[in-house]
Amino acid sequence: MMLAIDSLAPRADKIHVVRDNECETWRSDYTERKVGVPQVLLVEQKIPGSRILPHFHDLDQFQVFMDNPAKVGSHEISPISIHYTNGYTGYGPIVAGEQGSSYYVFRPDFDSRGSHYLHVPESRAKLKLGGKRVLLANGVKLMPQEELSKLGVPRVERIMGVKADDPDAGVFVDAVNLGPDMRFIGSLPQEGGGQVFLLVHGAITSGGTRLAGRASLVVTNAEPAVMVTAGNEGAQLLIFQYPRRA
Repeated sequence: MMLAIDSLAPRADKIHVVRDNECETWRSDYTERKVGVPQVLLVEQKIPGSRILPHFHDLDQFQVFMDNPAKVGSHEISPISIHYTNGYTGYGPIVAGEQGSSYYVFRPDFDSRGSHYLHVPESRAKLKLGGKRVLLANGVKLMPQEELSKLGVPRVERIMGVKADDPDAGVFVDAVNLGPDMRFIGSLPQEGGGQVFLLVHGAITSGGTRLAGRASLVVTNAEPAVMVTAGNEGAQLLIFQYPRRA
């Protein structure tokens, strides 16, 4: 399965969510809320200082803070920042900054069971032993446009990853910088649990589909490697890969 999302702007039909601790958020869904479909969504905490209490999910996930500062647990988050957790790993609270905060959430499947709050005994009882992990890449900087336009070959920087013999082998985040009209072929999705291409700047074409601005390609691990071609101003991408699970 490959899904092209042409805009990751907040949706007009976003859902207003009031959580257990009365924290208000707004959720934009970009993929179908159905088991078997990878999940991409945007959470907006518009109220400064609002807190989503510590919790966990059943699935591995990336959270991508693109715009305003926030705080996750004890970590001050400076955009662009990427927060990864294995399934059944507790994290939080997520505290919105002075201008509110927002972040994308990427999961390899639809999270049909939702958040399990750690202050609720029935939820804590669902935690599994072992396998917990948190990874954080904070304050990732983009390449200046002038430097991007002069690139002669793709420049790829690994900003998050683990060793090949790690229990979570396959998980990584790469920053990919492409000069004008430059071509790039990603790694095989089957080496992990699927991938998300997040277009941060510029434009790309892949499989006859053109994406510009903030957009995304979502790929399950049954698909071949993704090839993209940058537009005439180049392109900057973040590529997320989930760990390979049995």
